[in-house]
Amino acid sequence: MSSIFKECDIRGIYPEEINENLARKIGKAFAFFFEPQSVIVVGGDVRLSTPPLKKALIEGLVVGGLKVIDVGIVPTPLFYFIVETTAASGGLMVTASHNPPQYNGIKLAFGKMPPRPEDIQKIAKLVTEGKNLKRAKGELLATNEDWEKLYFSYLLERLPAPARPLKMVVDCGNGCYSGIATRFLRGFGHQVIELFCDRNGAFPNRSPNPALPQNLQKLSEMVRSHRANLGIAFDGDGDRVVFVDEQGRFVQAEHSMIFFIRNFVPSGSAFVYDLKCSNIVPQELEKKNCHPLPERSGHAYIKRRLIEEGAFMGGEISGHYFFGNLGRDDGLYAAALFSALLSRQETLLSEVLALYPEPHVTPDIRIPRDLEEHLVEKILETISSSEAELITIDGVKALWSDGWAMLRNSVTEPVYTLRFEATSPEHLRELVHRFLFKFPKVEKVVLEKIYST
Repeated sequence: MSSIFKECDIRGIYPEEINENLARKIGKAFAFFFEPQSVIVVGGDVRLSTPPLKKALIEGLVVGGLKVIDVGIVPTPLFYFIVETTAASGGLMVTASHNPPQYNGIKLAFGKMPPRPEDIQKIAKLVTEGKNLKRAKGELLATNEDWEKLYFSYLLERLPAPARPLKMVVDCGNGCYSGIATRFLRGFGHQVIELFCDRNGAFPNRSPNPALPQNLQKLSEMVRSHRANLGIAFDGDGDRVVFVDEQGRFVQAEHSMIFFIRNFVPSGSAFVYDLKCSNIVPQELEKKNCHPLPERSGHAYIKRRLIEEGAFMGGEISGHYFFGNLGRDDGLYAAALFSALLSRQETLLSEVLALYPEPHVTPDIRIPRDLEEHLVEKILETISSSEAELITIDGVKALWSDGWAMLRNSVTEPVYTLRFEATSPEHLRELVHRFLFKFPKVEKVVLEKIYST
């Protein structure tokens, strides 16, 4: 059971790892953090297991003495907006984000702040110990607010108007933004062609994870066939977004960040990015006299850093984009802002991106942890600080003059994530060997994954 309690959220396979009984216990444990009768917002994604889990979670919260606003099936950014608008003490969102359909989980909010790993571990401890956390019974509150209308107004107040309408294909992946994103973007002035925009928690058409180019083949085809200016794809719960240019080519997250940096981020401001990003992101920030703020990967870490540092914006290669004027990430806001900025360009998106530096960086390489137990610790014993600059705030990142290598534990799955950046594609194999030469079994798997794509 402990494996479902990750660093940034709670996540596992339904019903083997997460189920109604456990959700009820988590609700009671979460209530322990708040004064009795505090107000908590609960939402959920489109997954087939969400309704029973959400019902059980609410039962636990009410037994724990809290007042609960159930906002139904909503995208995660809209859920956060409701937590902030109601000034609720916190909130729980039943979702497994970009994970496959058999997964589900819970994202946590403490007011405007994300959870810390110690918060989630405290919940895990309370659940495991099975303490009697029952207090004076809470209640389920009724709400008649038109949250979508309020959310749209909130976004529009913070967005620049498009200079011209764009033709775009919007792929909601049958997830939470189905219907909502297309309504907003049409109201924003664009011509929208829908793809997979009916809610379906079985995700029959593509993986909920849009950050992999192979999951967006249909979107690419539709962009080309409709001669659209842009393709947009959301993940299952809507807090991640990725883009496709007018030629149907996947836009790397680093290039999306540079697009925002060049066209939106003011000179001298601070920008948070995850350590897995290519060097082209901090180099771009330095060109603009901005303050690069590297941070460990994970929504909660980057959101907290954005808030604490008062940063203007942040980005993560998974497709999360964070904005200081929101105090968080929002997939729909990022998509609308990207489209508004693109509408001001006199050239096609592919032509804009052709002027950006090309990173010689691998995609995320994911390998099971049981391939080599305690690999992060072993790498740290292998590479000395005299050989490379070592950054250890998120696993280990070794920096040399000719590139870097990174290894970290995934915060959502029992896997390691590796990434490498070399000064040239030809130099990549040597860099992988330099990092993993004492672990030939791991090196072999990593090289196979790199060169099979």
